Amino acid sequence: MATLLQRLQQMRLGRTKKDAQAIQIPGTVSRSQKSAASFFDIAPYDPLTAYFLSAPGAVEIDKLRMDSPALKALQAAGVKMAVPLVSQGELVGLLNLGPRLSEQDYSTDDRALLNDLSTQAAPALRVAQLVREKRIQEIERERIEQELRVARLIQQTLLPKEVPELPGWQISSYYQPAREVGGDFYDFLYFEDGRMGIVIGDVTDKGVPAALVMATTRSILRSIAHASISPGKVLEQANDLLHPDIPPKMFVTCLYAILDPVSGHLEYANAWRGCLRRKVMVRLPLTTCWPNFRYSPGRIGSKRTM
Repeated sequence: MATLLQRLQQMRLGRTKKDAQAIQIPGTVSRSQKSAASFFDIAPYDPLTAYFLSAPGAVEIDKLRMDSPALKALQAAGVKMAVPLVSQGELVGLLNLGPRLSEQDYSTDDRALLNDLSTQAAPALRVAQLVREKRIQEIERERIEQELRVARLIQQTLLPKEVPELPGWQISSYYQPAREVGGDFYDFLYFEDGRMGIVIGDVTDKGVPAALVMATTRSILRSIAHASISPGKVLEQANDLLHPDIPPKMFVTCLYAILDPVSGHLEYANAWRGCLRRKVMVRLPLTTCWPNFRYSPGRIGSKRTM
């Protein structure tokens, strides 16, 4: 079977050269040699890259003299002739050829044919690379979107599936994160004496980092709250546990309240920052800059609508 170079010569000159050698494309196997060629990664700062860009056309590898890792790799692989594929001033690939079967040098016609081939192959190869890069980006975007969908599903499972139904009380909730996942959360806790705990929190930042801190905060609050201690003590202990591990420049604002539906009393502790009119009211967030912080509780008589 005629080699690739022979076919090209037939098209260009209308004749066949018996001793032509197949053009070796990295990663393919020559039918004549039955040996696999290697991929060569040429670093942008490698002097061989600058040489190929400044001297287009077929290059005899054995005649080059420079301190180049890529050149040494080509010589070690037995490459005798390399044809740079340059598209829009960028080296996009190489056509690598081994020695001819006749052990003769490549002729002027061979070089002209290879130069013509490189002129046509370089733009086509660049288009193929762009298509491949775009496909890789699409696959990566689809993977990230799938992971975010899974993260959102997991986060939704952490939120209450139903609001409590208390006689004489109307309770409703609405949750909509700014992104696929977020740091806002709420929770309802039920105590054996009929009281109900209410948690409303917000982690700074958005996205996956905030969602991870949100899940951690929720678990810590749940584990502490069922000890039936006051809201202020719950936030104090939660702060001490979160403080060592929370990422820098992140904090959690949180309201924790215990409602007695019979008496209508609401005992709460608030860890938040805000302002009311012109009088600035500052209360440190749940995760403060120091451990062992104490939160002052409050107690009010609440209306039976929340």
